[in-house]
Amino acid sequence: MNPSRVLVYIIGLLWLHLTDAKIGYFWHITDLHYDPFHNSPEFHRGCKHSRGNTEHSHRNGRHRDHTCDSSWSLIQSAAAFMSERHPDTLEFVLWTGDILSSSMEHMSEEFKLEAVRNVTDVLSRTFSSQFVFPALGHNDPPPSRRLVDMWMQWLPTEALRTFETGGYYTIEQSHSKLRIVVLNSVLWAGGAARSDGSHSHRGRAQWDWLEDVLLEARKKKEMVYLVAHAGPGVEERHNAGSSSASGGGELIPSANARLLHIIKGFSDIIAGQFYGHRHADTFRLVYRDGRPVSWALLAPSLTPRGAGSISNPGLRLYKFDSNTGKVLDYTQYYLDVTNSRGEVHWAVEYNLTQYYGLREVSATSLDALADKIRSHNDRGVFTKYITALRVRHSHDISDCDSACVHVHYCAITRADYHEFRACVRNPASALASRAAHNSAAILLHAILILLTS
Repeated sequence: MNPSRVLVYIIGLLWLHLTDAKIGYFWHITDLHYDPFHNSPEFHRGCKHSRGNTEHSHRNGRHRDHTCDSSWSLIQSAAAFMSERHPDTLEFVLWTGDILSSSMEHMSEEFKLEAVRNVTDVLSRTFSSQFVFPALGHNDPPPSRRLVDMWMQWLPTEALRTFETGGYYTIEQSHSKLRIVVLNSVLWAGGAARSDGSHSHRGRAQWDWLEDVLLEARKKKEMVYLVAHAGPGVEERHNAGSSSASGGGELIPSANARLLHIIKGFSDIIAGQFYGHRHADTFRLVYRDGRPVSWALLAPSLTPRGAGSISNPGLRLYKFDSNTGKVLDYTQYYLDVTNSRGEVHWAVEYNLTQYYGLREVSATSLDALADKIRSHNDRGVFTKYITALRVRHSHDISDCDSACVHVHYCAITRADYHEFRACVRNPASALASRAAHNSAAILLHAILILLTS
């Protein structure tokens, strides 16, 4: 076994022993895209089919393809599965937005809120003894008193106050040193961030609030989870290297840059970042002075339909130290909607540490994984990554040449839009900068050995 991996493993065991870790679990579900018209032959609003094709293979709530958003039966099957898989030490649930299908965009607010209530009721019954922490996506109704009344079962008074005014809030765990900070990324995204004065004002207020919360958390020696529908960084699709204003990201450039600046400044207390939005299973890394200091894990969607790419429905269960918030592992579950026998069968897709051979979940270990993903010597790790990316949806790995692999690598390691575009345009420069970082890491490791010998 590699000596450095042995060292990391020993340090991990010592850390668990010294901190007297209390193991807990939490679910992360995202991008349900519930389509109430899924089984209506008159509408099929949430479906995309080829021209002239009027046959829908998902009738009676049965998904057979990836052309439609989530039916009610798909949401119920996911809830039933999560209910069966409840660990005794399940702490909470992260629910990161896009509750509703984009097909409902022109429906009345009353209709949208009723659909959200239906999903809320299912989650309330599924997690009757746990708190669910929702984040708003761009397909969801804006913050309102109606949403407050709907979700007050899960959120304390102070959280409800900031949620009603801006759609963001923080949760202070009474039994641990973990704080959950739920952001409203819609205020920093695309048209909403530019559209009108109220959004601009709320977006600015959220920045001030976020920095105040993080300063207070540092003062109290708390660790923090950042949670939102969309996080920093760009799309991993090959065409994301275009010269678009945002570089393929959800957040406007100024918001993306400011969020990265805050993450770097508070990386000492940010124990993890959890986002959805991209309908893909991937991760992002944040660097300061060439060193990986923070990571973000992006969970795949429940809906099998994607905007530019499709995947199978996914659900994710995290294992963590509930005292400190340190993420120890996660198990990714999936549903093959094209099952030829028509069975609705949720199954384990993979376990993070086993799948990628990681000894721990950290910025350093994920940085090493990113290097393996782009390695020209062994395509095995990239094959695993691309298989997980679309949640085992069929694909031809040969379609992704070395340039395509490099774009994926740039998306993982360059969350800044300008740096991403530079990375895509100049692979040699990107490799040189990583080589310099790796040399520094080797030197630091050597120093540690000398000091402890």
